[in-house]
Amino acid sequence: MRRFIATMVNMLSAVAVVVTLSLLQMHFPNEAITSIISVTNFESTKEFEEIFKERINNIFTLVNLKNCFESNGTYNNDLIVAESIEKNGIIKKWTIKNCIDEARKHGLYIDKNYNIDVQADKDAIPFSKDVTYNFMFKTYPSKSRTGSSTEEDFITEFMATLAKYYKYTHLLGSTSSNFDYRLIYYNDYDVETSEYSNTVLTTNEILGSDCFLYVSSKDNIISSNIESVNSNTLKNIKSLNPFVDKSFSLYCYVNTKYPVNDEFRQLHVSMQEEKNNYAILLTTLIYASITFLISLALTLIFILSTKKIVNESSRLFYIIPTEFYVILHILTIFSSFFLINKLISSPMFIDYDMSYVKIYLYIMIIYVPTILLFTILASKFGNDTLMPISLKAIKENAENGTSYLNPGVLFSCIFIPVILFLGVSIYLIYLYTITNDIRILIIGAFILIATIGFCIYLLLLHSAFNKAIEVQVKSNEMRTSLIANVSHDIKTPLTTILNYTNLISEEISNPSRTMIKKLESYSSEIVSKSHRLNDLINDLIFDSKVTSGNVTLDLAVIDLNAFIVQIIAEFESRLKEIGIKTVYNNSATNTNILADSSQLYRVFQNLFSNIFKYALEKSRVYIDLESVKSKIVITMKNIQKEKIEVNPDTLKDRFVRGSKSRTTEGFGLGLSISENLVKSMNGKLEISSNRDLFIVKLTFVSYE
Repeated sequence: MRRFIATMVNMLSAVAVVVTLSLLQMHFPNEAITSIISVTNFESTKEFEEIFKERINNIFTLVNLKNCFESNGTYNNDLIVAESIEKNGIIKKWTIKNCIDEARKHGLYIDKNYNIDVQADKDAIPFSKDVTYNFMFKTYPSKSRTGSSTEEDFITEFMATLAKYYKYTHLLGSTSSNFDYRLIYYNDYDVETSEYSNTVLTTNEILGSDCFLYVSSKDNIISSNIESVNSNTLKNIKSLNPFVDKSFSLYCYVNTKYPVNDEFRQLHVSMQEEKNNYAILLTTLIYASITFLISLALTLIFILSTKKIVNESSRLFYIIPTEFYVILHILTIFSSFFLINKLISSPMFIDYDMSYVKIYLYIMIIYVPTILLFTILASKFGNDTLMPISLKAIKENAENGTSYLNPGVLFSCIFIPVILFLGVSIYLIYLYTITNDIRILIIGAFILIATIGFCIYLLLLHSAFNKAIEVQVKSNEMRTSLIANVSHDIKTPLTTILNYTNLISEEISNPSRTMIKKLESYSSEIVSKSHRLNDLINDLIFDSKVTSGNVTLDLAVIDLNAFIVQIIAEFESRLKEIGIKTVYNNSATNTNILADSSQLYRVFQNLFSNIFKYALEKSRVYIDLESVKSKIVITMKNIQKEKIEVNPDTLKDRFVRGSKSRTTEGFGLGLSISENLVKSMNGKLEISSNRDLFIVKLTFVSYE
């Protein structure tokens, strides 16, 4: 018990170590784990730097778009954004409203995520490939501000630009962001020409905040308390300015309390959660590692200790073959590899670096089953049950002198390859679902069908193997019984003949009338026993011929009803002497069969002889003749005078009698001969009993 407790603690602690390492790697895939704890605030992280730069880029993009879609700082639907010349020379002016109406006519809309969506509108008109426009200008940012353009390209490009304007207007709104800005443009005389802003703070308030950036393109000045800002930042920001002929001043501010649930706040919360996760996982890793080292040492000590476990050999754990644990170990590792690869490649881990995680998990799925297998093998070794059943079977066969295969040998030599082939076929079928290569599916299906067919063949072989063993055992038992019974039945009449022969030798020396009477009596006994011995030998020879199929049958059509009536009439007077009455009932529609009349007579003679010897006096014998489909069934029932002491089905074996006392006449060959004769005539003889009721059923094929 201590061995298994130590093993379980060892495995659980190993799993805890691996899982903790995997979670750490999943949470921090692209940076050193130990550097996470050293980050003091979110504003100094790379994530903050990237989103801050992105917002500055968004400011200048929005400024450029405002000049395309706004008039005097207000969105204007009637603003002309393009002009084109049609084929007839007419100049067409495109306002924002015209472009939106044209897009709606063709089913183009802007969805909630600011993407262009083609909706299933039954009234939508497909774009014509023949319609083109020759543009003189486009005010919004375009791949080609002038020149020809198809109708679809123009409308799609316009809607995409408008969607970008909507997106950045919302993103940099005063109430939808923790990021505030003020962008001021100047002319050559340092006079303010335009201002873009989403904040109510003054420039001094912005410059006095905890997180700000100030850039002046004219004076080439940059000032900030953000760690990631450097000399290259000024150059990058100046390159974003869409109005290269105008100087500007940019003031940016981030509210570090993050009251608005925007991307800044989400990343800030995520970083705090990561730091907490790191602390928890690191603590877990330390404790799990310490526990693992201690439990590993204990497990190794207990594995090496192979003291025999008393009074536990009957447990199922020790009875299960060693091969089973080895196969289970192999299957566990292979199936775990398969499941882990499938899990890691799933979309839920697409954003994580799973290379190290995969290594950690591979270590776990090899280590845990292996340490458990070693513990089991050590326990079985200590309990003398480690030997594989194949080796054990071979050893037992060698000791017992038996040459036939043992099921344990078949199990060990065949079961493992079958399992491996099944695994290969299932894996190939799985590969087909990934590659859609029909050749892989055909190979996998072929291996699977062949393996299943082989398993069915093994089951049939195993069944036939067991039956062969049963037949061999039964044959050995019958051989022993035959020798014993034949020796008994031959010895008895021979002893009688010898005894009476000796008496004749003694009496012949003193002849007298009395002696002559004795000689007559002795001679009568000798003749009787000689006939009995002759009958036994004849029955043995005939039974041997019938069993080996050497009896020649003269088959002819026989009316079974007339045949039974004749048999009953022949035996009726003899049965009446002991008070047995025969009751015959014929309900068969066709009573013709193909049989040998002389051998069939011998069968009924044996059956009626048994009735005469074993049936209860002053009782009835019921004989029923009936048709069952294409068969004719004869059922004979009688009450036994003594209890049947053996299984009724074994009465058909040689030298088997219902009573073990052997006081009745006969040799126990009658039913054996009858069964073989009936079988040679394509029939069947069955024997059963219900308490004292003895039943014999004969079945023949009816002859049309």
